[in-house]
Amino acid sequence: MSYNQIGILIGICAIAFFGFTLKKVVTPYLRSIWRSGILVFTLYAALLIYIEIHWQFISDYASKFDLNGNGFVDMNEYSEEAIKAMNKKTYGTNVRIYAPLTMAALASIIGFAYLVSDVAVIRLKNKELNKSI
Repeated sequence: MSYNQIGILIGICAIAFFGFTLKKVVTPYLRSIWRSGILVFTLYAALLIYIEIHWQFISDYASKFDLNGNGFVDMNEYSEEAIKAMNKKTYGTNVRIYAPLTMAALASIIGFAYLVSDVAVIRLKNKELNKSI
């Protein structure tokens, strides 16, 4: 199992946990944290799924240049297009290794921004409600 697949499973399990327990949370600030958690893990899982699908397409494209099926592009199978495909696959391996960490950081930044804005809206609603009373 690759790190992306493990990240996808963690994301799906976290979405299920936050989704099932959201109804039990009654405090508006905790609900805000729960909603931002759902957002973070949904983004995380969706981005990792996209990367995994993209990697599969790159691998399939590079493997079509292996004409004899031995797993390598031999000297008689070399072409300019085969070299580009193999370079893309080799570069994609490094990107794929760091994808779970990068996507976790990106999803956390977006989730934190959502959390801050949601808390600000809740505070403004509470101030408005207190002024009208």
